[in-house]
Amino acid sequence: MNIANIINDANIAESMKSDKVQNPKSVLTKDGFLKLLVAQLKYQDPLHPLSNDQFIQENTMFSQLEQLMNMSKSMSTLKNDLTTNPKEYAASYLGKYISTGQSSIQVNKNKIDSISFTLSKEADVTVHISDSKGEDIADIDLGKLSKGAHSYTWNGKDNKGNSVATGTYTVRITAKYDDGTQVTLSKSAGKVIAVNFEGNQTILLTDSGKQIPLSQVQTVSSGG
Repeated sequence: MNIANIINDANIAESMKSDKVQNPKSVLTKDGFLKLLVAQLKYQDPLHPLSNDQFIQENTMFSQLEQLMNMSKSMSTLKNDLTTNPKEYAASYLGKYISTGQSSIQVNKNKIDSISFTLSKEADVTVHISDSKGEDIADIDLGKLSKGAHSYTWNGKDNKGNSVATGTYTVRITAKYDDGTQVTLSKSAGKVIAVNFEGNQTILLTDSGKQIPLSQVQTVSSGG
């Protein structure tokens, strides 16, 4: 019979009485974890004490648990702030450039959607229009444009000068910088100049004349 094992078992049984962690929801809290760690140290087998590596590992787990709980608390605070101060949150978009991630425009006899984009620096810009098959039907060279927000409205004609049919067309915008670098730009909604609150919906007004629901915004930048 191993006397050490009997003593250790007795110590564990006693610890269950004196150091019991009340946890009705089966969730290990920071205090609960600390109590378990202290109990483990207090009633460890003196013939087989807790190793340094194991102690460091458990102490690290405690630190990670504390960090996660603090992060969760911060996120809850942020969520409450956004819920209780939606107007203040929406106002933070003023002066920012936004994009909805949409890359299509509608073409009909009376109106053609404008194409808005923003340049971070001066570049040669080309707008490519493609049909439902994904084929480019119009390539418009806008020349060299300065840094900032720009808006362009297509005339609805393809590369052969023919007017296209009513429908939805896809837009791709490429910018070539002086150093030879070429990038594809996002079709933006423009720079936010005002915020309207209509019922439960928040509407952002841009310098290109568009009204964008806040829920549709995918990207926000300070410089385009």
